[in-house]
Amino acid sequence: MDKIVVRETQAGVFTEVVWGQTFVVGDVQHGWQVVELWTDAELAEIGIYRVEPATAPEGYQIVSASIQRVNGVVTQVAVTAPVPPPVLKASARQIRLAMNLLGLREDIEQYVASQDRDVQDSWQWTTEFESNHPFLVGAAEQLNKTPEEVTALFTLAQTL
Repeated sequence: MDKIVVRETQAGVFTEVVWGQTFVVGDVQHGWQVVELWTDAELAEIGIYRVEPATAPEGYQIVSASIQRVNGVVTQVAVTAPVPPPVLKASARQIRLAMNLLGLREDIEQYVASQDRDVQDSWQWTTEFESNHPFLVGAAEQLNKTPEEVTALFTLAQTL
């Protein structure tokens, strides 16, 4: 992966230098070639740094990043969050058949019967369910089902 090139415009404040762009430090305009030809130490003397891009650990994604000096080293610091589970889809028929096979249908029907008309209508008339659909999320929480169990339900449903 290519490095990020940044310029320290004032102490602790960094801006990215766009690839191929010339830049001015003091009264001197520098061509992009200096980034490719100079050593890190030479670039640091004029406040230019090549920075390794941050990476997220497995199962996480970068939601924001900033350039900071960490222990004297100019570094990209990332804020990460878990990667949301994929949104799985299945038809109403597929979901119901999968629930039958997993022995969940009666629990779901009882849950639906105890809910307001909007939830009952969602169950009755939705033609395609998504794993993040509010009805499914609410039902899973109410029935103490884990995200892995919901994924398994949709994975099975997609085979029917």
